[in-house]
Amino acid sequence: MLKKALLPALAVILLLAPSLTAQSIEIDRVEPGNWWIGFQEKDVQVLVYGEDIQSAKATVDYPGVTLERTTLVENPNYQFLTLRIHEDAEPGTLQIEFTRGEYSYSHDYEIKERNTDGNRNQGFDSSDVIYLLMPDRFANGNPDIDEIDGMLEGVDRSNPDARHGGDIRGIINNLDYIKDLGMTAVWFTPLFENDMPPEYGAYHGYAATDMYRVDRRYGSNEEYLELIDTAHDMGLKVIMDMIHNHVGTHHWFIKDQPTSDWVHPLEEVGTTNFRTSTVMDPYASEHDWSSTVQGWFVTDMPDLDQRNELVVNYLIQNTIWWIEYSGIDGIRMDTHPYPYKDYMAEWAKSVLKEFPDFNIVGEAWMPNTPTTAYWQTGFPSFDGYESYLPSVTDFPLYGALTAAFHEEPGWDTGISQLYFTLSQDFLFPDANLNVIFPGNHDLDRIFTVMGEDYDKYKLALTFILTTRGIPQLYYGDEILMTGGGPDGLKRKDFPGGWEEDPINAFTPEGREELAEETGFPVVEAHDFMTRVSTWRQDKDVIHNGQLTHFIPEDNIYVYFRHNDEETIMVVLNGQNETVNMDLDRYEEFLHRYDMGYEVIGEEPLQLGDTLNLAPRQSMIIELGSAGK
Repeated sequence: MLKKALLPALAVILLLAPSLTAQSIEIDRVEPGNWWIGFQEKDVQVLVYGEDIQSAKATVDYPGVTLERTTLVENPNYQFLTLRIHEDAEPGTLQIEFTRGEYSYSHDYEIKERNTDGNRNQGFDSSDVIYLLMPDRFANGNPDIDEIDGMLEGVDRSNPDARHGGDIRGIINNLDYIKDLGMTAVWFTPLFENDMPPEYGAYHGYAATDMYRVDRRYGSNEEYLELIDTAHDMGLKVIMDMIHNHVGTHHWFIKDQPTSDWVHPLEEVGTTNFRTSTVMDPYASEHDWSSTVQGWFVTDMPDLDQRNELVVNYLIQNTIWWIEYSGIDGIRMDTHPYPYKDYMAEWAKSVLKEFPDFNIVGEAWMPNTPTTAYWQTGFPSFDGYESYLPSVTDFPLYGALTAAFHEEPGWDTGISQLYFTLSQDFLFPDANLNVIFPGNHDLDRIFTVMGEDYDKYKLALTFILTTRGIPQLYYGDEILMTGGGPDGLKRKDFPGGWEEDPINAFTPEGREELAEETGFPVVEAHDFMTRVSTWRQDKDVIHNGQLTHFIPEDNIYVYFRHNDEETIMVVLNGQNETVNMDLDRYEEFLHRYDMGYEVIGEEPLQLGDTLNLAPRQSMIIELGSAGK
C-alpha cells in the first residue's frame, strides 16, 4: 500500500521557497521509469531526481491519471510524485510537465497494459528442483563486456574475491545443460548493477548501486528478459534474488540521499550483531534488537531505514516493477529477518496481492526450527506477527544434514539428527514449502563438507531430493566441485564456462577429463543427480505425498513417501559396514509388496525378510514396481 510521507512544517516552508536564480530544468532520473494499468494498488510513487528539481512545479494532464500529491524532502534535488492510475485509464504515454519561471520541461511517462502470458509469474513449489548459480562464476558468454569504460572494476580470475566475467549470455548458452540435469527452476544471485570499487568484492551482487538496471558487465535489461523468456520456453522457472536490507555505498541515491533518515547512521548504530533471534525474542533488550535491525551488514552496505515511508514505497514498487517487467516466477529475499519485520510483512503482502500465484522464499538463517518457523505465514506467534511469507530457507535441516554423516551415531546424534529435526515440523504452517538444500553460495560445498566421500555425498543428495520441501542445489555440486572457508573459494568458476578453460565440464568428455584430473567420480555424480532429479519430476508422491519416518536404528534412517497411488521407500545407511536390515519393522508399508524398483541403481528389487545394504548406501525404492 502506498503511504504518505510527512515533513515538519518548517522543512516544508523552506522547501517551497522560490529558487533565487531561475535556470533550465534538467532531470537525471525518474524511477520507476514506467508503470502499468490494472494493479489493485492504484497509486504509484514516482521519484524524480535532478539538480534543484524541487523548485520546478510538476503537473499531469492525461485521461484517467491524476497527480495526487507532490512530496518534497530535505534534499532539493528530489521530488516524489504520487500518480493515481484510475480504472478508466488507457495505455499510453503521458507527459509530466515541469515548469520553473520561464523554463519548462516535458517528461514522457509510459503507462502500459499488463502482460497476461501464462508462462509468467508461475511461482515455485515442491514439484520443482532449483539450481542456484552465481552469474559471475558460471559462464562467460560475451568477453566484450568484461571491462566497461567508467565502471570501477574489471576482471581478474586469479583473485577469488574479484569479478571473473560470468554473464547473462553465458547462462543462456548453458540453459540446456541445466534443463538436462533435471532442474525445473533457476535462481541467480543478484544481477543488479554493483558498481563498487574492487576492494569491496561486489561480484556477488548484494551491494546494489542501481536497483532498476542489470549490471552492464552481465549484459542488459533486454538480455535479462531474453534469459527469462528462453528459460520459460524450455520449461524452466526463474527466481530473482533481491535485497531490501541494504545497498552498496556507491548507490546513486546514497551519494546524494533524499532524506537524513534514508539509511541508518553507521556512526550511531555500527554493524549488526547478526543475532536475528532478537527479532522474536520476548526478552530481548532494546540495545540488542536495534543492533540486529539497524546495524549495517558490513561497512560498505548502507542499511536502509524502512521506517521512512518513501523508502517503503520505493522498495515495494521496485519489486512489483521487476515482476511485471520481467515475468520472473519467484523471489528469494536476502537477509529477510534483518529489516524491520513489519515492513517485510507489508512487502510480501503487497507483492502477493498483485501476483497471487507467485512465491517468495525468505532467507531466514536462523539457529533452530522455532525461530525459522516464526517467519512463515500462518505461524501462531506470541506477538501476533504475520509475515505473509510463503516459504523459508530451512537452515535447521541443513545443519542436521551436515551433522548426520559426521557425528558418532547415538540416541540423538548422527543420522538421528535428521529424524529429530523433521519431528519438529509441526511448528511450520507448511513445511512442504520450506526450501531445503545441501549447500549454497554462503556455505562450504557439500562434497567438501562430506570429506570428499562420494557415498556420504549421495546420502545427503538422496535425502534432499526425496524428503519434504523444495530442493535447491548449488551449481557444480553435480560435478563434485570443492570449496570452503573464504567466500571466494566457495564460489569457484564452473570449469568450461570460459573459452580458455582447459576442461569443459558442460560436456560428457569434459566430465571424464575432470574425473581423471581430480580422481573424483565426477561422471557418476553427474549421472546420479540427473537420474534422481529427472525421476522426481513426475512424482507427485514426492512433491506432495505424506512423509512417514521411523526412528533410526544402528545409524540407518528409513522413511516412506506415500499417497493413494504410490509408495516410495527411502533407506539411508549411515554405517560404514554392510548390513542386512530386518524389514519386519516396516510391515505397515511393506505388507502389500514383494517387489520394488531401486531408482539409483536402476534395477528391480525382490523384497524378502531383509534388505542388504552396502556401507553408506542410499536407496530409493518404488514399491510394487518390478522394473522400467
